[in-house]
Amino acid sequence: MRWSYSTKLLRHVNVLIILLPVFCCGQGYNLTPLGCLLFSPLTYSENNGMYNAATYHGGKEISSVGVPYSDIQKQIVFEFQRNGSLKYWLKKDYLVPAIDTLVNSSGEKYTMHNINHSSQLRLKKIFDSGKWRANFSDSTLLIDFGENDLGLLPLRGKFTSLGAGRISFRQTTSFDSLANGKMEHYLRNVNIYF
Repeated sequence: MRWSYSTKLLRHVNVLIILLPVFCCGQGYNLTPLGCLLFSPLTYSENNGMYNAATYHGGKEISSVGVPYSDIQKQIVFEFQRNGSLKYWLKKDYLVPAIDTLVNSSGEKYTMHNINHSSQLRLKKIFDSGKWRANFSDSTLLIDFGENDLGLLPLRGKFTSLGAGRISFRQTTSFDSLANGKMEHYLRNVNIYF
């Protein structure tokens, strides 16, 4: 693994900036964590149409299930803005379709949703009431869709992996439940992939 280093003079203080090597799709982009978030708009991963919800008790996984994405999750595309705001839109609102039909090496046809920046698109509506905030020292990330009539709630959690145009995101909640007459503590991790 190769690390990139650079030094800059910032208000008479030497600062060492480490650019972490983050690679995407074999293209070899070297991006900072912020660069990963700003690289391109994101959508829920379409690989299997599900996210994972796992429940833990006493440090052991007791349940792990795939949960299908909701109709709105399948439609949403969002874009982090450098100033901390968030733009988002629905795939059904493209005035010019962003779906391409491609042919793989074995001749099979498949469709792919091209994700372009909002400035390159023609859309019926772009929501711009959202905001986001990241703390790169502890990997926390807030994605707040703001006031909307789509039923989108804020996402709070930690990114577990970042890449150019992709995020693995984990939301952890805890709860207590009565089991065999005794109050037991449980953790639930919801793992979402964008």
